[in-house]
Amino acid sequence: MDAGTPGAGTTSTSFAWLNACKKEPEHYHRLNADGMAAHRELARELGGAPGHHDGGSLEWADDEEHASELRARVARLASRGYPAEFISRGRALALEPGLTIAAHVREVAFYGADAWLDAPGLVRNLLDAATAKGAEIRTHTPVHSLRVAGPRVDGIAIDGGEIAARSVLVCVGPTTRAFLDRLGVAMPVNRVFGLLAITSRPSQPLARVVHAPGVHLRPDVSGGLMLGADDLDGAVVESAQAAGRVEIAAQMLARAARVYASARDVTLVEHRVGVRPMPADRHTIAGRVPGLENAWMIATHSGVTLGPLLGRLIADEIVGGVPSPTLTPFRPDRFVAAAR
Repeated sequence: MDAGTPGAGTTSTSFAWLNACKKEPEHYHRLNADGMAAHRELARELGGAPGHHDGGSLEWADDEEHASELRARVARLASRGYPAEFISRGRALALEPGLTIAAHVREVAFYGADAWLDAPGLVRNLLDAATAKGAEIRTHTPVHSLRVAGPRVDGIAIDGGEIAARSVLVCVGPTTRAFLDRLGVAMPVNRVFGLLAITSRPSQPLARVVHAPGVHLRPDVSGGLMLGADDLDGAVVESAQAAGRVEIAAQMLARAARVYASARDVTLVEHRVGVRPMPADRHTIAGRVPGLENAWMIATHSGVTLGPLLGRLIADEIVGGVPSPTLTPFRPDRFVAAAR
């Protein structure tokens, strides 16, 4: 059951970069690396998912402080077996001829296993596949509450009545805290605003994810560019009015033009404002809802990278009744224990 059109909410406002580059500590890195592998497995299962775009990602720094952090990160990732290495500026420009990389930048980080995803497209493909196997998909069906009897959920309240429930998975992104509060379950999942800008088609197409100083960019499914900037997210977006958000998108485009020449000739087509879930400790929450025997939850800021993995692990747990040891560090009850 989805309150709207599947894939049209937070999913459609994600940069959708499949990676495990900045996911710390190591057990969280491993979870995300496993999520990337699950995407490749899922693409094979679906007969080749057209929305999954390999090619790796590039990143460089333009000052010593950030360059030092980047060198340490690449070394740390490589020591874990993650495909992370430095390549020459010339090789980076051969991979992406449209880039402008300052002459003083001698090395560029290359993460060979990274990819980007048409996330709404994958959602549609998965729902089609699930429907073909007998699943019932209800769109535009908001769930107002769960009916709880003792330690179990026995019904789901929707417009027009209730549906009996043998087991329930709560996966409601940025509304997680509010939804679970109604059940008396305190789960610290915050709401983080973000903005992405979409451009018209550049004369020089981009092939992969690029993290340049001040801006990140990748191809959009429309053929244009998708732009984002970490320092223009969060409270900056949340506090901005409509005109201010247009200005934020324009700032992103100006930054992109400095590192990608073809971006000087494109126009802004749209900007997308999304609200993303962020657990208080910034790590995925996945497992049984505290106090309920037959209700599970997922809330994560890495939902696109982790989706296929978390979906499979939680489904196996619900159906088979055997908790996955992979999810041990990410259980919801860690917050209950911390509150005692």
